[in-house]
Amino acid sequence: MRCLGTPDDVGAALADKATLVNLWASWCVPCGEKMPVLATYAERPGSIPAFGVNFKEPASAGLTFMAEIGLCYPSLYDGDTEGEETVQQALRTPPVLPVNYLVRPDGIVERVTDPLVFRSPQEIQSIVDRLLGTSW
Repeated sequence: MRCLGTPDDVGAALADKATLVNLWASWCVPCGEKMPVLATYAERPGSIPAFGVNFKEPASAGLTFMAEIGLCYPSLYDGDTEGEETVQQALRTPPVLPVNYLVRPDGIVERVTDPLVFRSPQEIQSIVDRLLGTSW
């Protein structure tokens, strides 16, 4: 997946593996704080895949933001017009940020609410271990 792609086949990207999903926007200050932590976590050996979903703004704003913070981790763009947010609707996400989900290998989706903002890769690993147990 590119820095910012489109949700052509999210199902295939998530199939049969645990994945962290982070919904973000350039105007969300906490999102900008956690994105580098999430990207660092995803690069660690033994981590599960992670990708972002940029929504509620033009794609150009998301790309500009990623360039400004010097970050490129797999993300997709999920529309800037009300009603076009395919991923947001599928996850039944409220239009507030930050929002994180853990998608289990069996397809069960669990919203991560504690914490809302990741502070370290170790914290993310603890959350993944707690939510997945030994199943992954």
